[in-house]
Amino acid sequence: MESENEKTPDFRFLGDENVSKYFADLNIKLLSGRHIQVAEYVAFSILEDYYDGFRYYYQQLYGMDLVRRVFDQSTYYYLNFFDAGRGKLSDPSRYRAITEIQTVTALMLLDMYFTRYFDPEKKISWAIIREEIQSGDHRTALQRLLFPEIRAAYTEPEWQSAERRFKIAVSKFDALGWVSQLSGAQEELCFLINPSIHRIAELYEAELQDLEAFSVKVKAGRPA
Repeated sequence: MESENEKTPDFRFLGDENVSKYFADLNIKLLSGRHIQVAEYVAFSILEDYYDGFRYYYQQLYGMDLVRRVFDQSTYYYLNFFDAGRGKLSDPSRYRAITEIQTVTALMLLDMYFTRYFDPEKKISWAIIREEIQSGDHRTALQRLLFPEIRAAYTEPEWQSAERRFKIAVSKFDALGWVSQLSGAQEELCFLINPSIHRIAELYEAELQDLEAFSVKVKAGRPA
């Protein structure tokens, strides 16, 4: 007789019409590292309705944990590796971590989210980011990473180069679900910061405590 602590694999939920119809798209998003939020209504609703089933599915087939997080009264879902190991997607060729400059960018966006905590929408433009780089609390760390040197003023071509780097980072974060882009590649940068940006606080807790020291480490590690 099966003990109460043992579970029989039950993937019958995959046969639900709505699940089977959208499973491929949902599965690709989760395995690519995307954070599913209410704005993606269909995928979000499926995870809400069948969370226990999906969590067991990813644990058994991929050795990964389907995490349900709530931040700022908003729920989001993502796949994470268990502490004991990397699971079946641990091969570096199967995933790409964000770069160090992207890490600093994400930490800056998290800080901006908290600054705008009571705003209905956390809408950010390049003009806001530029002001943060020029005179914000983390300006020294950001200038160190974005420009050849820290100084009082930068040329317009230097600012254009910095904006291009931010666009690359924001594009990556959009794919992860941390932000929602509102502008195209040829337009001035504009996007919304999503509640799931809080994930960066879990991933980079140490760096968040001392962004200045982290920027020095990153700069020192770059080739001349």
